[in-house]
Amino acid sequence: MSPLSHIVTILVVLPVAHFLPRRARLLLLTIAGAIFMLMLAPAGFWVVLLTVLEALVLERVLRNLPKKSALRQYLPYVLLLNVFATDLANEVFARQNLVMAGVAFAVVRVFMTTKQLLGAKSTTFGQRTASLAAGGWFLPAIVIGPVFSGTSLWDQTEKGGIEPDVGGTELVYRKFFAGWLLATLVSEWLVQESGGTDLGRWTAPLVLLALFGHLFAAFWGQSLIAESGAALAGFRIPTNFDRPWLAVDIRDFWNRWHMSMARFVMQYIFLPLNLRGLNARVATAAAFVFMGLWHEVKPGYIVWGVAHGLLMALAPKAANLGSRSARIISRVATLSSVVVLSYVANYAF
Repeated sequence: MSPLSHIVTILVVLPVAHFLPRRARLLLLTIAGAIFMLMLAPAGFWVVLLTVLEALVLERVLRNLPKKSALRQYLPYVLLLNVFATDLANEVFARQNLVMAGVAFAVVRVFMTTKQLLGAKSTTFGQRTASLAAGGWFLPAIVIGPVFSGTSLWDQTEKGGIEPDVGGTELVYRKFFAGWLLATLVSEWLVQESGGTDLGRWTAPLVLLALFGHLFAAFWGQSLIAESGAALAGFRIPTNFDRPWLAVDIRDFWNRWHMSMARFVMQYIFLPLNLRGLNARVATAAAFVFMGLWHEVKPGYIVWGVAHGLLMALAPKAANLGSRSARIISRVATLSSVVVLSYVANYAF
């Protein structure tokens, strides 16, 4: 499943979508996303469909329980187990298709939608179904993109909104195609320049930077496609990156890198653990271990999650460093640790 096929599908659907009311437009983009996944990554489609059906049943059953009920608060977390379908189905399905279809992203979005539906005062069956389906198959974000709730998309159809003006649309199209360039040309050029994943004595720093740049360009590019594709359709989804190369410490890095997922683990993993009495530092480490496992269940990502969790919990804040040189060292150490841990997660094991 390539970024080009994703972009072409969006461009084919957009002219039809613009003639429709916003609610019908959301349904069209959701149905198109489901068909796109079914055609190009059928195993991923069935995993997401199962998650949506589970969410519908859970929401219906749990809604009748008291709001402070532990079951109502924590049973929806079983939906997150479907994230691991990409690992459990290794021998049964085309695993690469599962990963590229963004199943892990879709499962998290459906989970978020379920939690927000349970917090809503009242919803219809149609609203619940449309919101959950949009969380799983919203076309602009069907491959890889920000983490968001389908209820936020549904709310935008109810409240309406101002469509982008011509100048704004031109800028969004630039971001759209810039995303494609990053996700394909730049990403592929960097992985070729790396010359492989072996670290030579003198070339290791360049290889590490090229491989990290490859992953960053692919992820950032696909996020731009999702964000600008949604904007062209008249919807807002979260921004995923904010110049992460400017990060002054590891906390600042996670305020800039994959921001939607960082907010998700803080809200839905860290906070529940912390509110249940777990030490804040331990809860932070646990949240990032989950994020590592969310990427993939393998030793490299376990190490990645533990290391990022410990850095988030224990590393000094740049604001607390007295001298300018100490802040510079903090910036260099932060970016170096991110690059090295990315290699450990993706290539070392």
